[in-house]
Amino acid sequence: MQWNLNDFQNWEELRSFVDTALLPLYLYSSDRKVEEHVVRMNYLLNVAAGIEQRLKGRVLLFPLSYHIGEEQLEQRTPAEFPYKVLLYFRGEKIQVKERAEEGVLTLLVGDEDLESSLRFEVTVDVLYKEVIKLWQTGQS
Repeated sequence: MQWNLNDFQNWEELRSFVDTALLPLYLYSSDRKVEEHVVRMNYLLNVAAGIEQRLKGRVLLFPLSYHIGEEQLEQRTPAEFPYKVLLYFRGEKIQVKERAEEGVLTLLVGDEDLESSLRFEVTVDVLYKEVIKLWQTGQS
């Protein structure tokens, strides 16, 4: 389920099935050109949407959260979801308040070859399987 009006018309009916928050995070720093940020943000959003599509029914894809600045970003997660998945680029300084024992999974995305459709598909495939592992360990 994505964070839009069309999907949320059915929120009350689906609420009991949606147990995972997918939070794409982006740290906007001055060391990159605006054009590069646009490509990276779009890629991250597409990866998040790809994961949500493969796991449709249990996942709510939140809007992209971005932070402008050089310092470390401290991220909190929504308490009402048993599972929280943070998605961001490898190398970005993001600290999560909650721990893995609390159902938080951090998925790091590589930023090499962002124009490759094959790399995109492989990235989505690997990352959505990590979410399934989170569910399996949380339910055992």
